[in-house]
Amino acid sequence: MWHPDKISKTIVGICTLVWLWCAVSPWDFEAWLLEQFATLLALAVLVWCVHEQIHFPTHAKISMACLFVAHTIGTHFTYSDTPYDPFIESLTGISLNDQFGWTRNHYDRFVHALYGICLAMPAAGLFQQRLGTSNFTSNFLATHLIISTSAIYELFEWIAALVFGGELGMMYLGSQGDIWDAQMDIALAATGQLTVYALVYLQHLPARLRVRSNDLTA
Repeated sequence: MWHPDKISKTIVGICTLVWLWCAVSPWDFEAWLLEQFATLLALAVLVWCVHEQIHFPTHAKISMACLFVAHTIGTHFTYSDTPYDPFIESLTGISLNDQFGWTRNHYDRFVHALYGICLAMPAAGLFQQRLGTSNFTSNFLATHLIISTSAIYELFEWIAALVFGGELGMMYLGSQGDIWDAQMDIALAATGQLTVYALVYLQHLPARLRVRSNDLTA
């Protein structure tokens, strides 16, 4: 039996409200409906984790919620048309597209990078709890999990584009004319995840060096 704490209840409540808001009058209902496949799949994985009594620390719950919110916003506007640039410009007065010379909408790239960043620690923690593996082995397995699931999702997008065809298929595929879109998305997820592991390693490096130094002088 799952007994959620206050933080978990708050996170679930916020995610539910965001999903309900984004479900109202999406820019393209058919595209929004297709994107719910990923949402339902994520919920199924979370239900399995609860059933298997996988416990995630608060920072892992928050990171997963951030990914969910980013994905849900993308489903409302469609990934190719999410108006991130006008939103950022309204807050800062700076247009990222003008600054970097971008001609495509990069919101999909942002979410793919978040996929690796936000699931890096939860995925590693999952392997540690289920298999009792070391930090290195858990990170290694989690990296393969993120890369493989990213590739599977790209294949699913390709199949959906073939099945539905036309504007809906291309909208769901979201390549925006980039022939290397799938490879870039997978690479961004892997890069985001490995960056998190590198930062965590550097964070704990001084403590490891102190322990090693004490062992040598003992």
